[in-house]
Amino acid sequence: MSFAGSFTAIAARYGRPVVLFCQGEEAGRGQAVLRPVLDRQVQWFPSPLGKQRQEEVLCLAQADLPFRTGGEEQTVQAGEEVYEVVSVRPVEAGTERIYWHGILRRREADAL
Repeated sequence: MSFAGSFTAIAARYGRPVVLFCQGEEAGRGQAVLRPVLDRQVQWFPSPLGKQRQEEVLCLAQADLPFRTGGEEQTVQAGEEVYEVVSVRPVEAGTERIYWHGILRRREADAL
């Protein structure tokens, strides 16, 4: 079994279904493991309209999801929750992509 195949089995067991949107259009579906980023204590930041919550999560997603590493707008939907892609990079072994490693920021319901 390949490294990517091993990660796909892990994502199937511990992950959840996600939908990737690029520039507002559906780009792909797959599995991803989403976990809160707990090393950042502050989740409330000042904004022009008062304090705003900025919850970030670690995303480990299947290698075949078509994330783009450029500056394009990308969002991930997991159930009812929508996340903006803050950063994403492939994790590779040689020439094989094993999975995607990303940081997502939860989008508030009224920000859609």
